Amino acid sequence: MEDIIRLLNPFFLLGLKERTISQELILVVYFIISLVIVYKTFVLGFDRIRPPADNSVRYNRRRVTRILFVLVGAVSLLPIIFSGLSYLPTVMGLAGAGIVISLKDITLNYVGWLMIHGSNGFEVGDRIEIDGIRGDVVNIGINRFTLLEISQDPKSEQSTNRLVHIPNHSVILHKVYVVKEKFGFIWDEFRLKLPHGTDWERAEQLLNGILQNGSIIDQHKIDSTVRELSKNYLVRLGKITPIVYVNVEEGGILFSLRYLTHIKEKRNQRARISREVLKEFAEANIRIL
Repeated sequence: MEDIIRLLNPFFLLGLKERTISQELILVVYFIISLVIVYKTFVLGFDRIRPPADNSVRYNRRRVTRILFVLVGAVSLLPIIFSGLSYLPTVMGLAGAGIVISLKDITLNYVGWLMIHGSNGFEVGDRIEIDGIRGDVVNIGINRFTLLEISQDPKSEQSTNRLVHIPNHSVILHKVYVVKEKFGFIWDEFRLKLPHGTDWERAEQLLNGILQNGSIIDQHKIDSTVRELSKNYLVRLGKITPIVYVNVEEGGILFSLRYLTHIKEKRNQRARISREVLKEFAEANIRIL
């Protein structure tokens, strides 16, 4: 019984010049318990002396304090508890594991930051979608990046004027869809249906004329952007000129207008094309269902 009590006495263990691995582990447990008690006492005392303004301040304060205690504890653990160099690899392994676990989020955020700045990442000005959130990248920090959120409605994609802060490690855990600022054009398509018996050839001619109107769709700008992009990226977009598809369906003739538009001009582009369609069809006496 006395041997057990002596074995569990930390002061007795600290006085030994040579210790077994089990005695070293017992000291590690005592050290961790002591460190946790000191940490809790310090946090509660500091909050009582200087109460935090809100929950976010309390959270950030405790997070920083916890990180500092982990670092101080890891450094102090080496000379205080382990006296023999033979256990140094074990010490370094335990200390490294503790630091990695405690700083997991920060470590992953830094890895995510490296991925963001890699060749397959994104930069400020790009439009991305991640974990169901879409927006324009307005800032990239070491721990998080910020999006100016856009509406989830695919027909409008207007800014909500809300900033969304996302931790960098999200790029590791979720798929990221990126529209590069260097090539900010996407395919858009909207449809309109005309009644059977309509002069569909005339309607198709008018729609093609609208899409090929340089004041509405600047095809020259799109072509030059693709050429510039192809210098640094292997881009194969196929046909990039506007096209009108015609389909016969029950209840009418369906026209599908497909064209490239800048990602941030999608709604305005639709409005310009719609106004031209209404104007041209009114002059040609073509009715839209």
